[in-house]
Amino acid sequence: MKSAILNRTLWLTTSLFLSILACHGQNEAPDPLVGKWTRSLDDRSVTFIISSDHTYQVEFAGDDGIDVYGSFVVSGTRITFNDEGGEYSADEAGVYGFKVSGTSLTFTIVQDPVYGRSMLLEGSWSNAGETEK
Repeated sequence: MKSAILNRTLWLTTSLFLSILACHGQNEAPDPLVGKWTRSLDDRSVTFIISSDHTYQVEFAGDDGIDVYGSFVVSGTRITFNDEGGEYSADEAGVYGFKVSGTSLTFTIVQDPVYGRSMLLEGSWSNAGETEK
């Protein structure tokens, strides 16, 4: 009797564990920040690509190459941008609040000593499609 109960318990535990492993990640909601975002700044189109690997890149229409690229960290509804390269990259991080609502992403400055980045980011962006995840 004890052997039957032990076998049944082991079987149920193993089945549950394998079910959890098989389902892991299948029901995860996509990150609403991830995608291609656009806006117009001084009559110039800007594309901001946020990737699921916690990297980003900014491209101003009409010139060659990526203008800024880097990595970011999200904590709740705050995001910290760390530029790593590009013609307009900065040495200091910038912290912003963010809100995704439908096809709109809005950034609000929390702390950013870099004027150019705050002028670029603060405000609303429109979703122009998702990038690879």
